[in-house]
Amino acid sequence: MRSAKRQHSKQGGINNRLFKLKLLAATWTGKMLISLTRVLGRGGTTLPGRTALKIAPHLSSSLTNMLPEGSLIVSGTNGKTTTSALITGILKEAGFKCVHNQSGSNMSWGVASSLVAAATWTGRLPGDWAVMEVDEGAFPGVARDIRPRGVVITNVFRDQLDRYGEVDHVLEAIRRGLDIQPEDGFEVINADDPSLVSIAAKSGKKRWSYGLEIDLPEDTFENTGRDIKSCPVCKEKLSYEKIYFAHLGHYRCPSCGYSRQEPDVKLTGMEKTSDGKTLLQISLPGENIEITFPLLGTYNLYNLLAAVTCARALNIETGSIAGALEKSAPSFGRMELFELEGKTVVMALIKNPVGANEVLRTILSQPDQISLLVAINDKIADGTDVSWLWDVDFEQLASIKNRLSGLTVSGLRAHDMAVRFKYAGLEPAQVEIRDNMAEAIGQAVEKAVPGGKIFILPTYTAMLEMRRILNRMGLGKPYWEE
Repeated sequence: MRSAKRQHSKQGGINNRLFKLKLLAATWTGKMLISLTRVLGRGGTTLPGRTALKIAPHLSSSLTNMLPEGSLIVSGTNGKTTTSALITGILKEAGFKCVHNQSGSNMSWGVASSLVAAATWTGRLPGDWAVMEVDEGAFPGVARDIRPRGVVITNVFRDQLDRYGEVDHVLEAIRRGLDIQPEDGFEVINADDPSLVSIAAKSGKKRWSYGLEIDLPEDTFENTGRDIKSCPVCKEKLSYEKIYFAHLGHYRCPSCGYSRQEPDVKLTGMEKTSDGKTLLQISLPGENIEITFPLLGTYNLYNLLAAVTCARALNIETGSIAGALEKSAPSFGRMELFELEGKTVVMALIKNPVGANEVLRTILSQPDQISLLVAINDKIADGTDVSWLWDVDFEQLASIKNRLSGLTVSGLRAHDMAVRFKYAGLEPAQVEIRDNMAEAIGQAVEKAVPGGKIFILPTYTAMLEMRRILNRMGLGKPYWEE
């Protein structure tokens, strides 16, 4: 008996050492590949993570288990990158050290690459928290790996039909991810999204919610992408007291009574300041706070509320919350600002109808002349089905065509985009096609009036290519980081 126990103990020790060796080998290999991709100027996050996970499939769970506070996952169709950046900023303001996949690579290998990059050469992961933006499809697998302490779900819209199919498939993936989360975890849900509330209610976790309680101008967009038209309980058509955009708003089912419940965290007031920022009043359980917020767009109001709600779930002091948010800056490619030849460049990723419409809404609100560049690729990371372009309300641009000093299209599907603009009511002679993206950027800059703004709307891989071009031009960092 003793001999069997000793043999079992010895085998366990060998397995444990093998486990640690695999983790160390995966970390070393991943870090060397990250260094190599940087030297080559590729900045890749796929190869290092994929390779490291092949060596040690347990890598992500092993590294995040070393963090004393644990990990957080942010998922959903739109707003993941900005929301996770805001949460990271709040935690840092509160004195915590965070690991964050800030490049936006949000599949399992992107998460692994970020963890490896932050780890030491001895296989340790210093820090307190991991804040990980995670693709909706990858959410169940990553949740199984890192067992997050908290999950933030921003919204669900139709996105990349070639990968996900319709909204029901995305909702099912999110539901499975929430079920995998530990029982003592918490979830943060957008109360204005009827579909999310319905699946979150079934998960049994501690739930926090957030929503808007303000009046906004009437939505004039026709292609609003209202993907959730029916009640998730009885399938009858929902009625809305307020719609903020797409299907987000104050809803009620006239048939079964399913309705939006009062959220825990609410945006109750908003006004513009003289310097172009926004003064916000936010209601929290037990107190109210006021924040001057620098980011543009209604969708960023939701991102802010998601971050505030997560911070409140973690008992972060309101001073740290307000301090971090007032210093926040646009995330990678999300209304990111640059200065180029004395002109302001705004880069805003577009990848689905709802997100693109919200960017257009921001463009329409600009009072000055605008040079617009739209770059559409159809690679795997972009989504190979570009039919979503016909659901974007580009027709709205016709109302400001006299304020468009330039209109340029580029990317692998530049000619498709030119056709889309034609049917949107813009003059074909007004649209410049530039297959070369460096030339497209130059064209957009040339067409911009002195002191004017240039809006660049790329899909994901087009955005990465344009960032590399801007890096070569000496604009590797946005001006707000300098």
